[in-house]
Amino acid sequence: MSNPEVSFPARYTPVNAVAFVRPDGSSEVVSALTPLPVASAALPTSSNHIGNVFVDDVADGIAINGSVTAAGTVVTAPLAGFGGGTFHITSGGTGCTISYEQSNDGVNWVSLPIILASASASSVTTTSTSGGMYAFSSSAAHVRARVSVYGSGTVSAVLVLKRRPLNVNGTSLAGGSASIGSVFATGTSNNGVGYTDSITALGGAATFTGTARASNLSQYSFFVATAYADVAGTLFIEQSLDTGASYQPIASAAVAAGTAQQLSIGLTGAFNSASFYRLRYVNGAAAQSTFRLSSAFSAR
Repeated sequence: MSNPEVSFPARYTPVNAVAFVRPDGSSEVVSALTPLPVASAALPTSSNHIGNVFVDDVADGIAINGSVTAAGTVVTAPLAGFGGGTFHITSGGTGCTISYEQSNDGVNWVSLPIILASASASSVTTTSTSGGMYAFSSSAAHVRARVSVYGSGTVSAVLVLKRRPLNVNGTSLAGGSASIGSVFATGTSNNGVGYTDSITALGGAATFTGTARASNLSQYSFFVATAYADVAGTLFIEQSLDTGASYQPIASAAVAAGTAQQLSIGLTGAFNSASFYRLRYVNGAAAQSTFRLSSAFSAR
C-alpha cells in the first residue's frame, strides 16, 4: 500500500525509498525490498587504529625459553608491545650468578631491577644465585638474563612478557634514618610515651602532685591524663614555661566517685626542656580506698 498524499502546508509526493550517496559520488536507492548493503570485514593486520583505538597484533603472555652451561645469555627478548614480565629460573646451576639487564640498542646493557615474586616481602635487586620467579617492569627495547659468573651445571630460564605487568618497582626505607626529598623519617616517629603517676590512695581532702614531664620531643601533639577514684575529686593538668619554677592550671575536670575521667590538652609553647606538664589531683572530703592516675604524651 502506497503512502497517502500529504497536503499540509503544501502538496508532497509520496515516498517509498530513500537515496544514499556512495563514496564514489553515485547514488544508492534503499527501500524495504533493497536495504542498505553492509559488509563485514576483519580488521587488517599489522599496526592499525580505529579512531584512537590501536590494534598491534601483540599477544599477551609470550614465553621464551633458554638454557646455558657456560657464562653467557640465558634468554633475551625485545619488549615491543610489552611493559614487563617475569624471569622464571627453573635451574640455577651451582655457584652461578645471573644478571638481569635491559637495553635500547641491543648492544649496550644496563642493570634491570627485579624482585622475587614468590616472597611476601622482597627487596629490589639486579642479580640472583638460585632458582625462583623474578618479576620486572621496564620501558626499554630489550631485556635479558645473563650468567655473569659461572660455576657448574645448567642454568635454565623461561621469560614471560606481559602487556600490563604488575607494578613491581618500589622504594623501601632502610632501618634507622632515611629521607625522601625533604621528608625526613626517624624510624620511631609518633610512638606515644605513657606514665603511671600514682596508685596510692589519698586521704580526705589530700592533694597529689605528679612528676614534671618535659615536652622536648616535637612528634607529640597532646598530653593526656586519666583518673579513677572511689571518692569524688578534681583532676588538673598544669603547665610550666620556666623550667618548672612555677605552674599554672590549664585544664581541669571533675571526677565522679567510681567513674574514670580523661582529660586531654594540645601541647603549646616551645618543644624544649623549659616546657613541662604535670598532673595535680585534689581528693574530696573522704579518704580513698582506690586511686589510679596515669598520663601520656601522644601524637593524636
